Amino acid sequence: MKILYATMQFGRDYAQGTERYVAMLAAGMRERGHAVAILAGDPERHGPRRRLGERVQDDPPVLYYPTRGWMSVEGLPARELSGLLDREKPDIVHVANPAHIGIGLMVAARQRGIPVIVTVMDFWWLCPKHTLFHASGTICDANVTWKQCVRCMGASDARAWVRQLAGVPAIGTAMLTGLYSVRALGRGATVAELARWTQRQRIVLDALRQADAVIFPSRGARERLGPRVDSARAHSIPYGLEQRWFDAARSRPIEAPADPARLTLGYAGALAVHKGPHLLLEAVRQLGWTQTRIRIAGGGTDAHYIERLHQLAAGLNVEFVGRVESADMPAFLRELDLFVMPSTWPENLPIVVLETQAVGTPVMASAIDGVTETVPEPMRFKTGSSADLARCLNQWVSHPANPPPLQPVSTAEAMVARTAEVYAQALVGRCPGPISRNHPVEPVQVGNGNSR
Repeated sequence: MKILYATMQFGRDYAQGTERYVAMLAAGMRERGHAVAILAGDPERHGPRRRLGERVQDDPPVLYYPTRGWMSVEGLPARELSGLLDREKPDIVHVANPAHIGIGLMVAARQRGIPVIVTVMDFWWLCPKHTLFHASGTICDANVTWKQCVRCMGASDARAWVRQLAGVPAIGTAMLTGLYSVRALGRGATVAELARWTQRQRIVLDALRQADAVIFPSRGARERLGPRVDSARAHSIPYGLEQRWFDAARSRPIEAPADPARLTLGYAGALAVHKGPHLLLEAVRQLGWTQTRIRIAGGGTDAHYIERLHQLAAGLNVEFVGRVESADMPAFLRELDLFVMPSTWPENLPIVVLETQAVGTPVMASAIDGVTETVPEPMRFKTGSSADLARCLNQWVSHPANPPPLQPVSTAEAMVARTAEVYAQALVGRCPGPISRNHPVEPVQVGNGNSR
């Protein structure tokens, strides 16, 4: 069969969790003999502007999907995507992250009777910022109006004057709405798309409910969004990792008690406030560990926040290493004595935590959804609290244990096999006759060796 993956970004130096997930699925399906293509945008404009469906790279095949910013609801209308579907002729459309691109492809696929699979990578379905991280510093319950969403977007804007507008409820909201609307129109959005914004959550959740299958990588994501999906269409499939991660396990023990001056702590991920790397720097400063080596990997688009990180790093032994290529990540993580995941938003089983655990490096993380199911309690600290992180670090130095994850880290092979099974079930449900118009669906081997 042919599978068309859709996500907001891929290739062109994008290497976050969603891109890793799509790359693993695409590689695994190709190994099983299936054809794949990836439809992806370029929201940070790393490359030139292209036309819809224009080829960006060949291996794996990546086709261009124009992005229209965080205010995208439908994105490109279904009628504009119909020609692409007719040309590509996918048997399955699998949407991994519709932020910046919207649900237009899902609508177009449904109109053509093509099964639609969705993986809930984050909380875009409830929150246009995808994080549920409220400007007040709390986790949003998603029971808010579109005007509150606009104000929340403004409060986390990189521009200081925009953040100030967000603090003025009535006039500020009106001005922010105008500002973001003009920017969306400049990126190709229509007036109709702006009108959809006022009904955003209802529209995108309707699209999610109509998907043929919804995959939840974490228990936390399923608890938040599962009740909004028909239980017969919901599937729990955790992220998996390639064998190279398990082959790269570290064997270097840490003496107890550990000397903070001889330790290397690390962080890898987006340099964004909801990811919380500032908490690590604040905690180390509170402890007075000025000689402790701290390696921070990742990039970001918020210049204001990145400047804040560099200010916090002053006087500490901090190295900002930038983005680390996937091939180099096992070595980066293996050389750490402790990896810290200080997220302040409900994570969705972060892949970097699984990678760190697979190579055998201890993980300390905030007690937030999506992390608590993989990191044992003694290695968790109060979400958003640098003081509690400092306490946890100090306690760990006395007993630098390397506790196993709460659940075994899955392999990419297992993830691909279970996802292929979901595809087969969706095709059978859509096609009373032949399973596929073009290709037979291969039997999926499950644990006991029988096929379904």
